[in-house]
Amino acid sequence: MELASLEIRIARSENLPVLPQSVSSVLRLADSPSVSPRQIAQCIERDPAITAKVLRAANSAYYGFSNVNTVGRAISCLGMNSIRSLVISVALQNMLAGRTGSQSFNKTEFWKHSLAVGIACRVLGTMKIPAKADEIYSAGMMHDVGFIALDRFLARDFDDLVRQSKASGSSLTQLMQVSLGFDQKEVGSLLAERWKLPAMMKHAILFHERPQDDGDYFETTAIVSAANTLAHQAGFTLGLPGMSTEFAPGVMEGLGLPMAQYEAIGNVMVAEVERAMVDMKLR
Repeated sequence: MELASLEIRIARSENLPVLPQSVSSVLRLADSPSVSPRQIAQCIERDPAITAKVLRAANSAYYGFSNVNTVGRAISCLGMNSIRSLVISVALQNMLAGRTGSQSFNKTEFWKHSLAVGIACRVLGTMKIPAKADEIYSAGMMHDVGFIALDRFLARDFDDLVRQSKASGSSLTQLMQVSLGFDQKEVGSLLAERWKLPAMMKHAILFHERPQDDGDYFETTAIVSAANTLAHQAGFTLGLPGMSTEFAPGVMEGLGLPMAQYEAIGNVMVAEVERAMVDMKLR
């Protein structure tokens, strides 16, 4: 199947992974320096399901607050950037709801991997581009969203390719490119375009395995790439074979961090994922 054919199927399908309008609006508003917390709160409050999950998460042990009973209060306690990250996390959980189409796609393993990459992105982002750390977290959470569409639209092909990868030891993404002509990155980029995600996030989705090709957002994409590698090294591989544990070309040089810092970030990432899985009751 050509990517254009898949794009048509996605566009016509009622089974398209949905990014709620409130989430798209929050992401757009959060990029505006003139937006007020009240505007963000009003945007979230238009979606009762998102509101309920934001409040539940804000009151969880993970954040350390209690008696947070309004979105406005959640924003005051957690801050605008954390709310943006939380909304992305909630949206991704919503997209994972329901049955899987593929025998190879494990929703819990996908969530663990996404969370691990998001956490490592926030740590790396804080070190390299502090003002954008939470945006980079969101990009890390969404970087492999294309797998959700592959599960829904190409389940049989996906299962066949996973079996081939296990048998041959070959890279799953390379097998997808050979067999399908595209992989999860291109599919994720299609979804990002339809959802009108910020350009930085779209680039991270498309280029995180080859950030050296991203001439517009190299540093942020390199951070997502490094975080993705750290997640694979720690065993957060989405439950899939053929996931690379090597840093992509140019990443270590571009970010300029010693290996010891990557190891420390990996340790933080593992501890935070384990804590989050307990607090969110996703084990």
